[in-house]
Amino acid sequence: MREKLFHYLTTTNAHYIGILYILLSIINFVLAGIAAMYMRLTIANTPPGSPVQDPFNELLYTWFMSLHGLGMLLLFAMQAVAGAANILVPKLIGAPDMYWPRINALSFWMQVPATVFMWSSLLFWQHGDSIGWTLYPPLSTISKSIGVDLILLGIIIAGFSSTLTGINFILTITRLRRPDIKMLDMSLFAWSVLAASMLMVTALPPLAAGAIMLLLERHLGMHFFTPVPGDPAASGDPRLFQHIFWFFGHPEVYILVLPAMGLVSEVIQRMARRRAYGYTAIAISSVAIASISFAVWMHHMFTAVQDFAPRVAMAIATMAVAIPSGVKVFNWVATLYGGRIQLKAPMLFMLTFLLFFIVGGVTGVFFPVITLDLHLHDTYFVLGHFHYIVNAIAFGVFGALLYYFPHLTGRWYDERLARISWALITVGGFATYTLMSAAGVLGSPRRYAAAPTPDVNPYHFAMTAFTIILAAGVALLFANLLYSYFNGRPVANREDPWGVSKYGLPDVIPPLVHPRHEPNPWPFILGVGMIPLGLGVLSLLRDVSPILKNYAFLSAPQFGMLAIGTFIGLGVAWLFLDQFKTAKMLRLMNGAAHFEIPKPPSVWGDLKASVSWVIMSEIALFGTLISSAYYARVVLYDGWNAALANLPQLITPISIAMSIALWSSSFTAMVARRNFLKGNLKGFYAWLAATMALGIFFVGGQFLIEYPELAHHGFVYGTSIIANYFYAIVTLHGFHVIVGLVFWALVALFVAVGYWRPNRPDGVEAAEYYWHFVDAIWVLLFITFYVGAINGITPVAARA
Repeated sequence: MREKLFHYLTTTNAHYIGILYILLSIINFVLAGIAAMYMRLTIANTPPGSPVQDPFNELLYTWFMSLHGLGMLLLFAMQAVAGAANILVPKLIGAPDMYWPRINALSFWMQVPATVFMWSSLLFWQHGDSIGWTLYPPLSTISKSIGVDLILLGIIIAGFSSTLTGINFILTITRLRRPDIKMLDMSLFAWSVLAASMLMVTALPPLAAGAIMLLLERHLGMHFFTPVPGDPAASGDPRLFQHIFWFFGHPEVYILVLPAMGLVSEVIQRMARRRAYGYTAIAISSVAIASISFAVWMHHMFTAVQDFAPRVAMAIATMAVAIPSGVKVFNWVATLYGGRIQLKAPMLFMLTFLLFFIVGGVTGVFFPVITLDLHLHDTYFVLGHFHYIVNAIAFGVFGALLYYFPHLTGRWYDERLARISWALITVGGFATYTLMSAAGVLGSPRRYAAAPTPDVNPYHFAMTAFTIILAAGVALLFANLLYSYFNGRPVANREDPWGVSKYGLPDVIPPLVHPRHEPNPWPFILGVGMIPLGLGVLSLLRDVSPILKNYAFLSAPQFGMLAIGTFIGLGVAWLFLDQFKTAKMLRLMNGAAHFEIPKPPSVWGDLKASVSWVIMSEIALFGTLISSAYYARVVLYDGWNAALANLPQLITPISIAMSIALWSSSFTAMVARRNFLKGNLKGFYAWLAATMALGIFFVGGQFLIEYPELAHHGFVYGTSIIANYFYAIVTLHGFHVIVGLVFWALVALFVAVGYWRPNRPDGVEAAEYYWHFVDAIWVLLFITFYVGAINGITPVAARA
C-alpha cells in the first residue's frame, strides 16, 4: 500500500495522472453536490417570502451557492476533462506520453491547493458575505471574509494549472502524434481536446487577471471595479468585471462541452458499430465552436449594456455559435441511422447527452432575442438552460467512464445497476431542470434562499424532490464502479472488451517510441507547496489590508517571506537536482529529455513551439489588462480627466533611459543568437551578458528610481484610476522582464553543459522570442501611459 501511494505521488505517467484527476474530480463533484443539496433543502424548508431560519442560514446559503458553481465548473468539470484527456489522448494518437510529463504532473498537483483553498473558504462563512460563483463586485471587493481571498487564490492557481495543461495537450497532439496519422484522420476526441486546449490558453488568463485585480482592490485600495464616494478620480466601474468574467465564462462552457462532445463522438460510433458520419465536419466544427465562442460574451450582459449595436452584434454571434453545434448533432444522429446499436449503459448515457444538449441548446436560443432575454435574465430559466448543458457534459463523462472502465481496470461493471443509475439521473435531472425553466418563466429569480412568492413554491419543492432522485442515481453509479473495481467480472479481451475496434479508429494506437517513467517527487512538492505560498502572499498583505488585519493566524510578514522564499528555494532545487541533472545526462541526445530515442519527426519546433503558446497566453493576460485601462478611460471619462490633474510627468530622463536600454536589448539578444548559431560561444556569452545587463538596468531603474520618484510627487497606487492601471500593468511587465532574465540565465547554464548547441539552438531561440515579446509589450505600455495616447481618447458621448 505504501509503495502504491508513493507511486501515485511521484508518477509522471499520463495514464496514472489521468486517474488522479478523475479521483479528485469525483471528490469535488460530491462536495459540490452536497452544496447543491443544501441549497435545495434550504428553499424547500423556508416558507415563501419569509426570512431564512436557522439551521438554514441565509448567509451560509450564499456561500454554498458560490462554491457549488465554482466547484462544479472550475474543479469537477475541468479536472474530469483533463483526466479523461490524459488517459485517452496519448493512446488515441499513438503518442508515448504527454509532451511535458513532469509539467503535466505539476499541473495536476496544482489542482490540489486550488481545491483546498476553495473549499476551506467555507470555514470563514460567518466573517462576511459570499460573492456568488460569478465573483461580481461590489460583493467580491467589500466582503470582509478571508474566504473570498482563498477562493480567488484557488481560481488563480487552477487557471495557471489549466493553462499549462492546455499548452501541454496542444504540443502533445501536434508534436507527438504518430507521423502516419494525419490531422483529419485523427481521433474526434483528440480534435475536441485540441480545440478546448486553445480556449484554455486564451480564455483562462483573463479570469486570472480579473481575480488579481479583485485582490488588488480588496487589499491595496486599487479601485478598478467599485466607485469611491466623493472621489471620481479614484473610482472604478463594476461592469468592467462582467466583461472580463464573461470573456472567460462563455468560452469556459465550450472548454468543458467540447471534450464531452469528443467522448460522445468516440462512443457513439463504436456502440452503433458504424464510423462517424461526416467525420471531417465533426472535427472542423469543434474549431468553429471554439472560434465563435469568444464573440458572444456580452449576451450575458444585455441588462448591463445599453448600447444597441453591441447587443445586436452579440445576439447574431450567439445564434451563429449554434450552427457548428447543430452540425455535430446532425452527424451524430446520422451515425445512428442504419447502425447496429448496442443499447448498453454507455450508449444510454450518450443518447441522453443528445437529449439534454438539444433541449439545452433550444432553451439557449431564447437568449439572443434581446427583449425576451431582458425578462428571463437572472431567473431560474437561465439556471434550467445552463444545467441542461452541464448535465449533458456529465452524461458524456459518465458514459465514457463506463465505456472505458473495462479498458482501465480489466473488470466489468454491473450493467443492471448502471442502467438503474442512468434512469435515476435522467429522470431526476430532466425533471429538475424543466421545473427550473418553468419557474423562471413565472419570474422566479435565481440566488434567492427562499421562493419569492407562493405560486412558485410548488416548483421549488418538486425540484428538491427530483434533485434527491438525481443524487441517488449518481451515488449508485459511483458505488457500482467502486464495487466493480474490486469484485467485477474479469474482462476477456482488455484491449477490445466491446468487440468494436474495427469501427472508427482503435481505442489504443501503439506508439513508435516508449517513454521512461521514473519516479519524480518534485511536481508533488511544488504543487502542494502552493498552499503555504498562497498563505504567505496573504501574510505579506496583512499589514496593509483592512480585511486581513483581523486574521491573527497569518502571523507576521516574516512568515510570508519565509513561505515565498521556501517555495522559490524548492523551485531552484528542482531545477538543479532534476532538470539540470537530466540535461547533463542527455546533452548528447538529439531529442526530448523524456524519450529514449530521438523525437518523432514533425514540422513543429521544440521549445520554440512551447514558448510560442506561452506567449499566446501572455498576450491574453496583457490584452485583458490593457483593454481594461482603455475601457476605464472611455467609460469613466470625467473621473479619468479629474485624475489627469494630478498626473506627474511620466517621460523623464530615467524612463527614457530605461526604455532605450530595454529596446536595445532586443538587438543584443538577436546578435547573441546569431553568434550562437555560428558556433561563436565567446561572442554569444558576451552579447548575452550585454542583454542581461540592459534588462537589469531597466528593472533596477523602474523599481529603485522611477517608482520612488513618482511616489515623491504623490503618484501612488490607490490615489487615482490612472495610477491603479499604471502600477498594475507596468509592475506586471517588470515581473516579466525578471522572468526573461531568469530564462536567459537558465539558457546560459544549459549551453554551458552542452545541452543547447548550435545544431540544436531551440532554447536560445525560444528565450529570444520571449525577450522580444517583453520588449514589444513595453512599446505598447510606453505609448499608452508615458506618451499618453490613452489620455487623448474621447468617447462619442463627450464629442457630442
